[in-house]
Amino acid sequence: MNRSTSALAALSADEKATVLNGLLIARPDLRELAETYAVRLMSTEDRSAVTVAVAGRLRGLDIEELNGRAGYRPGRGYVHPVEAAAEIMDEALEPFLRDLERRAALGMTTAATELAVRILLGLYECRDGSSETLLEYSPDYAAERAANVVDQCAKLGIDLPRAELPDLLPEWDGILC
Repeated sequence: MNRSTSALAALSADEKATVLNGLLIARPDLRELAETYAVRLMSTEDRSAVTVAVAGRLRGLDIEELNGRAGYRPGRGYVHPVEAAAEIMDEALEPFLRDLERRAALGMTTAATELAVRILLGLYECRDGSSETLLEYSPDYAAERAANVVDQCAKLGIDLPRAELPDLLPEWDGILC
């Protein structure tokens, strides 16, 4: 077999996960090394990109997405466009919140704190609902979800930098106290 490229390089993320799991089963002695790499990755990734990603996801949700969610829905009744918009935006925000919970559960308090602040900054960038996006339908969405993130951090034992937040998020100093 003559290959000019690596089969490992061609694998999808799911296939790479399968290979890693197989290696760790076959070679349990590699588990500690893999754990070290996993902790390093989760502790040092570029969390500044999270701010851009949160804002981008929320701003990228088009009003057209309401067509399948708002109005009368069999088995559910009438769904107001504001409620539908919030549900769609919650789905976009959910991966960031799950990542926050995951890091907190692993005891990565510094990484979790930094991630929470970046999520808050991303929400802050969306505080003025953009026209032609779902944020227009739910102008209080960003502030409400920011308050939820602060509450979630308290429940997860994540200490937010309370002294710095008013400087980072000046229009929300009342929400974040």
